[in-house]
Amino acid sequence: MKRNYAILIAIGLILLCLGSTSLLLLDLVKGDGNMIVAGIPMALVSKWSFWAALLWALWAGVKFKVEGLLNLFLAIFMTILVVVGLEIGSGWVLKAQTNKGLKVEGPEHSMEMDTTLGYKPKPNGTFSGIKKVNGKTIYHITYQTDSNSLRITPVDSIKKTPDFAQFYGCSMTFGEGVQSTETIPFYFGQYTTNFHPYNFAYSGYGPHQALARLETPAPSKIVKEKQGVGFYIYIDDHVNRVIGTMTNFGYNRGNAPYFHNESGKLEHTGLFITGRKLRSLVYDTMLGSNLLKLFKVGYPFKITKDDYALTADVIAGAAKSFQTQFPQQPFYAVIYPTTIDSQLIIGLLKERNVKVIDLSKLFNPLDPEYAIPYDEHPTALGNQVFTKALVQKFKEAQNSN
Repeated sequence: MKRNYAILIAIGLILLCLGSTSLLLLDLVKGDGNMIVAGIPMALVSKWSFWAALLWALWAGVKFKVEGLLNLFLAIFMTILVVVGLEIGSGWVLKAQTNKGLKVEGPEHSMEMDTTLGYKPKPNGTFSGIKKVNGKTIYHITYQTDSNSLRITPVDSIKKTPDFAQFYGCSMTFGEGVQSTETIPFYFGQYTTNFHPYNFAYSGYGPHQALARLETPAPSKIVKEKQGVGFYIYIDDHVNRVIGTMTNFGYNRGNAPYFHNESGKLEHTGLFITGRKLRSLVYDTMLGSNLLKLFKVGYPFKITKDDYALTADVIAGAAKSFQTQFPQQPFYAVIYPTTIDSQLIIGLLKERNVKVIDLSKLFNPLDPEYAIPYDEHPTALGNQVFTKALVQKFKEAQNSN
């Protein structure tokens, strides 16, 4: 009889573990994702019921010679032992690699969370960006933000600027590693006679932040001028950001707008962390694995044409929203210099009637003359050369219309 009770208790604990895990997953998929159901913390219930079932299987298997329970314990225990051993070993290797490699410090960003964009620069502040490699300062910049959390671009107060030039993009456009008088928006204002530049970009942003922002009336309230131009500056990594890869999740923890196609229609479901709760939990767990870090395992394993198509849809959505707020004003997707073939994204954008300025072959972005040492961001010279070419291409496009 005692043997039968032991088996029933083991079955009960297993069912409790499976049931609590199922409720946990249901809450992540359909609920609010706080892992609490009916006031019960399901993550803790699932965790402790698992260990209770495992230890009970060991005790009951040994005491009552229940071969099935003992085998269950041994199978699970050995699996855990192997995984733990691999994790510890991988951690040692990673630590050794870190000690032998370059010691990179910074930059640290002064940001705050935002329900629309995921995160944004802190407003009304003066901030520093410092990056060091092996103790040597690579760059030390200072910049200011306004009340709208935009990086302030210095402008000539004497110069008449009846038109706007809005810039959307990532750290390349924001000006990571360069002073405020060395950014793309700044140089655009210098190389033209009538444009007031606005820097809507920020580190880690992508087309999804541009569209999420333009879906709100914020830009039309921020921009004072009534006519002008909008630019989205594209780099190939923006595809990873739009689809929310595991690597990108490691950067922003899912705090970025979540756009996806449903039955051929572009849908916006909040942020990745709230719109894709289950996958966010899986990513968060996997990113803690030393084994996956060591072998640089990410997900998805391959970027497909559909991923590029979604990115093009989002950029096209941004262009449409821009022209809704600023009727009849042009919006361009600008392809930043790259070593990767950009014809796929260019073709997809043109299919969606997005105006494209292709500067992908302007220069090699890895050339030390154009890239900050130990960093992928452009130097001041890189921004100058890029912006001069952008102004020229923009004038040619305007003259051809």
